[in-house]
Amino acid sequence: NNGPLMPAAAETYDVVVIGGGAAGLMCALTAGQRGKRVLVLERANRIGKKILMSGGGRCNFTNRSVEPANFICNNPHFCKSALSRYTQWDFIALVERHGIEYEERKHAQLFCLHSARDILDMLVRECDAAAVEIRTRCDVDSVSATPGDRDGDGSAGPDTPSRYQVELSQAGEHKLIACRSLVIRSGEHTSELQSPMYL
Repeated sequence: NNGPLMPAAAETYDVVVIGGGAAGLMCALTAGQRGKRVLVLERANRIGKKILMSGGGRCNFTNRSVEPANFICNNPHFCKSALSRYTQWDFIALVERHGIEYEERKHAQLFCLHSARDILDMLVRECDAAAVEIRTRCDVDSVSATPGDRDGDGSAGPDTPSRYQVELSQAGEHKLIACRSLVIRSGEHTSELQSPMYL
């Protein structure tokens, strides 16, 4: 057995993001802006539920003071690299481009002046502009590497159309999704997915 077979009916994307929360949507819109064909899979009936609840419904979307020293990490250089690539100022600029009013509270925390929905709507608009497809009520049954890339190390080559396959159920229908890149940003049930070493 060479691993799971890829039926011709499989839908193919460049990037699949499992999880429609803040991090998943940011990842998806960034990939979409880079010209990738992106699909977001969310188990709940709508995306961004935790965004709407955060900050008492006002969403503490960032802090003015975000420095690598504020994070605990086994590799402190990772924090430096990640935070230098996309800063709090980049996100604040995005919020301002969308005309979202915000206020500063203690510890330089920034909250929406009106509603956390402003942030969710902003992320959805950015996803729409980047042609990101979002599907809700999706139960992911399994994730596995496709034949030819069993080690999950990209050995199938850069021209291989897909390295992973995602089996899911939606509205009682079983579906198979193939993708070149896979991001799991779900808060629950990640341990239930098959073959996490391939991710």
